[in-house]
Amino acid sequence: MEENSGKVRHRHVELAQKILDYIIERGLPQGGRLTEQALASHCNVSRTPIRKALSILADKGIVRPEPEGGYQLAIDPASFSGLAEETIPAEENEIYSAILRDVGAGRIGDSQTVASLQRRYNASRNAVQNALMRLAEENLAERAPGQQWLIKQFAISGDAVAKSYEFRLACEPLALTMPGFRRDAAAMMSLRQSMEFLRAQSESQFDHKLFERTDFDFHMLIAKGSGNPFMSEALITHHRRRKTSQPQMHVNLFRLMQSNLEHLQILEQIEREQFDLAADLLRVHIQLSHFERPRLAGRGVPIAFRIAG
Repeated sequence: MEENSGKVRHRHVELAQKILDYIIERGLPQGGRLTEQALASHCNVSRTPIRKALSILADKGIVRPEPEGGYQLAIDPASFSGLAEETIPAEENEIYSAILRDVGAGRIGDSQTVASLQRRYNASRNAVQNALMRLAEENLAERAPGQQWLIKQFAISGDAVAKSYEFRLACEPLALTMPGFRRDAAAMMSLRQSMEFLRAQSESQFDHKLFERTDFDFHMLIAKGSGNPFMSEALITHHRRRKTSQPQMHVNLFRLMQSNLEHLQILEQIEREQFDLAADLLRVHIQLSHFERPRLAGRGVPIAFRIAG
């Protein structure tokens, strides 16, 4: 019964995060009103799970109930970095991470069964199944005939990060120059507010979690806006996979702060409908991120961004 309750709670936490994403994308201000019916329609679920998800957000002080019904946003969404993942059961989280590590390092093959993973990690069947389902949701694994699961080794292998940058360098700038590219003004305004919030912070104050959220949202904005459904699907899938499967490498704090400035400048060119210039700046940004430059020596805005500014 406990495992079932944990699974239900996990679904409600995912729904709570979906509500937060909607709040951030739409640029709802602090004090803005949320109704169960509107959220249920947006998330394509009934009002009952929405009520549970809002209760989780209320417990964390993110929303507060109104006397006449509904909820009010209690925080400034621009400064919020997202829900922590501590609500995912610890065993499931450990198995999920262990599978990624072991497949990426070549310690286990990419074809596995629930039973073989149970034996390897001395884990419950329910925890292994949930970990595999999570990998499947992130397009890192898929069911095979019989009892087999196929884990996508290419996405988590040793050179996956380099291949990821190659893919992004080829596709992301192109997405900005597609004839059907469309700007989501509300999402862009909300994203700009969060980036400006980061820009005002000193090195000692810099919010890493908020940067991770804005970095992901920025690249997803481009992916969703391309206007070509095939390109959008490929980029959206890739960024979701990148967010969960690629190891968190140490990146110089100044590089993160500079990345935020680069995002702002690219966003500005998108707002001006200068898509070719935005694509050029994005190409430079991806290359700089790949090589993690500039480091402490040679600080400064790259020439391309200095000219654009």
